[in-house]
Amino acid sequence: MNTEHTEELQPKTSSRRRLFSTLLGGAAAAVPTLASSRVRAGGASTDTTVPEVAEMTTTDSMPMMIEDAPMMQSKTVSAGATAPPLQPTAQDKETLNIALGVELAIRDLYADIVAAGNLSDEESPVVLLIHSHHVAYAQSLGGLLGRAAINKRNDATYAEFSGNLKGTFASIASQLVAIENGAVTRHIDSLNQLEGLNGATLIASIISIESRHAAALGSVTKKPLNAIIENNQASIGIGA
Repeated sequence: MNTEHTEELQPKTSSRRRLFSTLLGGAAAAVPTLASSRVRAGGASTDTTVPEVAEMTTTDSMPMMIEDAPMMQSKTVSAGATAPPLQPTAQDKETLNIALGVELAIRDLYADIVAAGNLSDEESPVVLLIHSHHVAYAQSLGGLLGRAAINKRNDATYAEFSGNLKGTFASIASQLVAIENGAVTRHIDSLNQLEGLNGATLIASIISIESRHAAALGSVTKKPLNAIIENNQASIGIGA
């Protein structure tokens, strides 16, 4: 697992942060610091450390996680039919590991942007806030998968975008929209494949928030509203 971005990233309070917190519509308030969490496997402790982001609090609600997201309601089961499972099936685990790899890649891309030092004091908290969501989602996916989690970033996704994130926030905003929309498309594809309700619930909650990311970032590009809310981005993480 990539461990390049492990130093603590400290956000600063700003009017831009408050603006984007509003735009994200409750997408994040305080993302729990779970960077030192570990998964027990076969009596051994497997380190699943991800880059730690300082706790950021607003008056908004926390992002939906697997434990507090509303459970998906299954259709009425006819006599003799089998209800869908709660836990991921063997096929679900493969699908969820692809989603995990994508989230780890996006985590690293946002950490790279912060490390490049091209953000203003108002822009840095915005990027840190979204970065912290991807950290939390990677941790939630890893926790759901348990010892089946691969915990390796999707290098194809990372390579696709890393070379185009070197400029100012305004100049890279369109690339960030492409990343978020590409992740949303990836997760929608995953949702169509999942059988277990717990995995489907988690992926659905991620789709909701990352769609808000794309819309908020799209407002920086000053594109027409219809272009901001539409998602025509191809899925990222294919073939992982």
